[in-house]
Amino acid sequence: MQQRPQSITARVALATSLHRWAWVARGNGLADTVTAESWRLFNERIQRPQSILEGAAKLPPPLCPQWYSEMMIVGLAQGWDAGRMKDIFDRVIQAELGYFYLDLQYANYLLPKWYGNAGDASSFAKNSADNVGGDAGDEPYFQIATILISRGNGNFPVQEMDWARIQPGYQALCTQFGTTNRANNQVAFMAYKFRDASVARQQFEIIGDRWARGVWRDRQFFDRARDWAQGHDS
Repeated sequence: MQQRPQSITARVALATSLHRWAWVARGNGLADTVTAESWRLFNERIQRPQSILEGAAKLPPPLCPQWYSEMMIVGLAQGWDAGRMKDIFDRVIQAELGYFYLDLQYANYLLPKWYGNAGDASSFAKNSADNVGGDAGDEPYFQIATILISRGNGNFPVQEMDWARIQPGYQALCTQFGTTNRANNQVAFMAYKFRDASVARQQFEIIGDRWARGVWRDRQFFDRARDWAQGHDS
């Protein structure tokens, strides 16, 4: 920021690091699992990224689309109401259609564990995909599904999502960008959640021993899901 005072990228990068530091203090559990000291550190740390982003908004346009994504993370942390969050989302989504990070942030906000009601997040995922249409719409549907199913603290009702649409979304992602170990793990995780043993087995064969901590959280869960898939025929 000192070397390139007109760089919005520098400010967005710093805000990203700082808000992640705030979430390290809080953790990802439900509110009633967070200690008073963790809340204090979280609330203290989350102020600075908001200030940096607000300062970045004064730079000459256009704003970086990632600025909006980071500001939505701040909004979730600060408990912004639905109208304010929707305003941030709507201000950029038309100009940056296809920048799915914004959809991920908004879908996460709509989870019942945050500020949405049951069905809000899955309805948003469907509407977002339908607005794009075709393979191009299935791809963000897959991306949003990975957020909703993994961040629902094990309580997200997977039946609200369309497994038959998630799978071609994954294939569309692989066609466009190539596959990654994390994506393979995400599909295995969702196949386990949807109780699709055939797809799960296929993915576990591809993964081998390269389990992704960011998907499974611990090795025991990964092993349990793999053992389940190998022990079922359908």
